[in-house]
Formats: sequence, structure tokens, C-alpha cells
Amino acid sequence: MERMTLKDYLKGKARDSDIALLRRGFEIIGDVMIIDLPEQLMYLKNDIVEWVRLKHKHVKTILRKTGEVSGEFRVARYEVIYGGETETVAKEHGCRFRVDPTKAYYTVKLSGERERVARLVKDGERVLVMFAGVGPYAIVIAKLARPSEVIGVELNPEAVRYFRENVKINKVENVVKVVEGDVREVVPELDGAFDRILMPAPYNAGDFLDIALKKIRSGGTLHFYTFSGEEEIENKKKEIVGKIEDTGYNARILFWRECGNFAPRVNRYVLDIEILKP
Repeated sequence: MERMTLKDYLKGKARDSDIALLRRGFEIIGDVMIIDLPEQLMYLKNDIVEWVRLKHKHVKTILRKTGEVSGEFRVARYEVIYGGETETVAKEHGCRFRVDPTKAYYTVKLSGERERVARLVKDGERVLVMFAGVGPYAIVIAKLARPSEVIGVELNPEAVRYFRENVKINKVENVVKVVEGDVREVVPELDGAFDRILMPAPYNAGDFLDIALKKIRSGGTLHFYTFSGEEEIENKKKEIVGKIEDTGYNARILFWRECGNFAPRVNRYVLDIEILKP
């Protein structure tokens, strides 16, 4: 049973054509599992729950995604198909994050990306995390690197509540500062400049580039996240660099990579961009 996939388990229980429609990915956040189950496959719900209970015994709640991440608070829509408690604790890189995915965005799929960025942070850097959510980027950076300060800005009050709790859980109060509010209103009021700014909101990070550019020091690094089709990524890179240079700054892409799938042939990408002020 340990190696039996869901599609293997469903053979003989469902039509082959229906099994082929199942999305490959599911996500486990702590003891909550999130699955993509199309409406026409809901008749398989009980079989899927049975497979999860056999294969992932620690899972206490299964959420079916019914809507993509959207709205100003960047929260997806879900329905509970097994269990009930949606608050959980996720663990990564020696950190613990309390979160309720029905109230605030969090994904384990960016765990490796968070570690990658944290390993780039040099001693004494001042870091800004826009759209900070429940604090995973800010807290992982504080734990794995030695920044002088990490400021995380978040609008969703539920995410802010978890962010503040997670700062205490991980004992990084002396490094991480939580700021509640709209990035466009809050960031311009922050004192000083930053060595590194993260913009992990691929839906609309481009709308806030002007804010980030005004707060980054010359020679600093911008971690810009975006969605793009596989065939369009080269044009997307040129578009972002062009948008920055149109404001009078110089930009150089130091590194880029795919860091997650959004839809068929559409991925999440990160661009590490060095910013030089005129």
C-alpha cells in the first residue's frame, strides 16, 4: 500500500477516462491535505478519502480546492471533504508555521525556494518581504541567515495574526518585524533602504515595482516572482527589465528559474534582479 498511487488504487473503482482526469499533485500542509478534484469526479470522493487514510495516516483534514488564489487577501476557496479542523502547523528548515490555509496563503511547494533565498542573504543585510503572508520567507531568512533586520508587510489581518504568532514560536522577535497594511501605503513610510526585497506575489508584483525600486539600495537584489507561459518567459524577462529601466534604474538578471507549476505549460518563475540606481 505504501507505494500504491491514487490512480493505482482507483483502478477497477472508476472509469479509466475519469482516472486520467485526476490532477497529479496534492499538497500536505502539516496534517491538512489539499487536493484538486474536478466536479465530475466527486463520485470518487469516498474512495479518495479511503486512500488518503491508508497512505497518509497523519492527515486529519482533506480540503478540496474550489477556487484559485484571488482577492486582495490572496486566499483560495476550499470545501472540507474529510475531517473538519483546518488550522495546522507546518514545518520546514527547523521552523514551525501555524496556519489555516482557508484564511491565509501558505504553500510547502516554495520551501526550497525560501531556503535558496535565505542562503543568499549576507551577514547584516536589511531585508524587506512584501506580501509576507504568515511569515515563511521572513522567518526562514531570520533562522538560516544573519540579517540585521527583516521586515514583513502583509495586508490580510488573519495572515498578520499568524505571522505574529509564528515570529514568537520561532523566537525571532529580535530580527523580524511584522507590519500590517497595504504595501503601497506602508512601504514608502519605512525608514531607510533595503539590501534585498522579496516580492512573492506572482499575480500582481509588477504593479508594485515602483514602490520596491524606491526602497532598495543601489546594488541591492530584487526577488521578483511572476507567472508565465513556458514559451513567453524570455519575453517576460525582457518586459520586467524594461519596466525597471524605464524608471531610470539599471537592472541585471543575476539568476532565474522555474519554481512551481500553475497550469499546463504555465509556471511560477523567480527573477533575481540586481538594481543599480543612476
